[in-house]
Amino acid sequence: MTARQAAALAAFVRLARHPLLRPGKPVLAGTFPLGLDVRGSDLDVIVHAPDPARFAGRLARTFGHRPGFRMRLRNLDGRPALVARFLESGFPVEVVVQARPERAGRAVRHLLVEARLLRLGGAGLRRCVRALKIRGVKTEPAFARCLGLEENPYEALLDLEGRTDAELTRAVRQARAVE
Repeated sequence: MTARQAAALAAFVRLARHPLLRPGKPVLAGTFPLGLDVRGSDLDVIVHAPDPARFAGRLARTFGHRPGFRMRLRNLDGRPALVARFLESGFPVEVVVQARPERAGRAVRHLLVEARLLRLGGAGLRRCVRALKIRGVKTEPAFARCLGLEENPYEALLDLEGRTDAELTRAVRQARAVE
């Protein structure tokens, strides 16, 4: 773990222990847990609340004084979600609040598939994804490009989550043959 990743993890732990977020089990998703963070990567903190709209006032009162704070209600997967952005210990943070268990959301599902792919794809896949991330490509589109997936990258990765390790290994090998 790099010093930057350790600092990011410490910032996440401080947020996750905050009384407002602690009743649930906040999850850190995105590039940091995968070791794919680049300059400007944010901490994606996934939080459950039964009613994200009602949660907005409490979130604003608690974190509204943080630098760069902004918040909006939006629709994710046909469900209301609250997305707040601010800085924590020098890191950009995006808190996503949904009325579903943290591990059922897309961000965490993507994280789990991406972790499996990195484990099975090895250093070559990691280098490919990281090179694209350094050029500014978002994580899911970077994985899709490296794997030769042409459809919507967010959906394509979710389509892979039910595949066996052997099937994922074959997909990574086929993608390397195309490179």
